[in-house]
Amino acid sequence: MENRFWRKVVLFGIMIAVSIMLAACGDDDDDDTPAAPASSDQPAEGDNGGGPSDGSEPEALAGMLGSYDFAMTIQGRDPYLTLVQTIGESERSLVVTNRGGGSFTGTYDPEAGELVFNGGSTFILTTTNYWGDGTLESFPILVEEDIVFQEDSPGDQDNFPVKGSFSLRYVVNTVVVDFVSEDEIPGVSMRRNDEDPVFYPFYELDDLLDENVEVWRQKASLTYHVLEFLAEQVILVARTGDVIVGQAAGLEEIGSVTFTCSAFPPDAATDSFRTLTWIDADESGGINPGDAFRWDFVSCWNNDAGTLIDDMMHGQMSLQGYVQDVQQRDGIDVFTRFGFEPEVQTTVAGVVYTDVVQTEIEEETPGTLSMDPKRTYVINGGYNILFSEPAAVE
Repeated sequence: MENRFWRKVVLFGIMIAVSIMLAACGDDDDDDTPAAPASSDQPAEGDNGGGPSDGSEPEALAGMLGSYDFAMTIQGRDPYLTLVQTIGESERSLVVTNRGGGSFTGTYDPEAGELVFNGGSTFILTTTNYWGDGTLESFPILVEEDIVFQEDSPGDQDNFPVKGSFSLRYVVNTVVVDFVSEDEIPGVSMRRNDEDPVFYPFYELDDLLDENVEVWRQKASLTYHVLEFLAEQVILVARTGDVIVGQAAGLEEIGSVTFTCSAFPPDAATDSFRTLTWIDADESGGINPGDAFRWDFVSCWNNDAGTLIDDMMHGQMSLQGYVQDVQQRDGIDVFTRFGFEPEVQTTVAGVVYTDVVQTEIEEETPGTLSMDPKRTYVINGGYNILFSEPAAVE
C-alpha cells in the first residue's frame, strides 16, 4: 500500500469495512482565492455537489490557512468516547478521557503532510476485559516529547510516528516508549521502570497487544493504537472544515453533498459513499456559527493516490456547535479559527459518533489487502475540538 498519512478502517456486524477518509474539497476557483490545503475530495459525477447551473465551480465561503494549532477536549462525562471490540465471542472496550478537564493539543499542517501531538498532552484510558474477563482498569498517558506523524514516513505502515515519546503508569510501573529507528527500520524503544530498553519494529508493535507477552508491553501497544486513532480523528474534523468551506454553495442550496468512495474489496458490487448534511440551526439560509452538520458513511473506503488517510467507515457522525472566525488577509477572507464546540456545555459534545464501525486494512503481501478484526472498533461518544491560527513566533 502506498505511503499515505493514515490507515485505519472500520467494519461492523459481519465485518463490513468502512473508512474515514475525509478529504477537503479540491474545488479551486478561477480567482485568486487559495484552495483549501487538505483537499482532494470532489463530488463525483452525478452526485449532489450543488454546483451552479452554468457548470462553474461553487464559490468557497473563505480560504483556509496552511496550518492550524488544535485543542481536543475529550470530556469525562456522557457521551464518553468509547471504542468497543468483539474478539471471538468476547467483547472488550476502552474509554478515552482527558485528565482534569485538560485538552489534547498539537498542530496540523496538511501542506507539509504533518500532524504533531504536543509534549505535555495527557489522557486517561479506562479498559474493560482487556486483561481478564470482568477487569476494569484505568491508567494515565503522557506525551513526553512531541509525537510527529509525517506523510511518506519510512516503512510499510504509512502512519507510524517518525519521532516523539509517551509514557504510561499503572500500579508501581512506569513505561516509557520512544519512537526511533534501528538499522533504518522504524519502531519503538520501550522500557519499564529501570529495566533495559527493548526495541520493537513497527510491524511487531502493531500486533503486540494480542501477543503472549507481558502486560506492560501490551499496554504500550494499546496506547499506540489509541494515539493513532486520535490522530485520525483530528484529520477527519480538519478535513470536514475544508469540505464545508469548499462546498458551501452546494450545502446552502441543496442541504447536503455526497462523495463516492471506493468499495472494499475493490471488486465488490456495493454502494460506497459518504454524505455531509448541513443543519441550519438559526434558519438564516446561510452557514453560520452554531450550525450543525452530519456525516453519513456507507461502506466508504478512500483509497485514492495522494490522500493522507486510507480508511473505510460505516455509521453516523454528528458535528454540533460550529465555530468559524474569519478575518481578511490581503483582501482575502480566511478562517483563523474553526471547529465544533457547543456554546452551552451540556451532555452534548461537539463531535459525536453513533455506532461508527472502524477497522484497519492491511497489505499482507504486495497487492493483497485484508481487514484486521483485531483492529476493528465500534465508536460512540465524542469530544470538542477547535482549530486556531498558530501563535506568532516571537
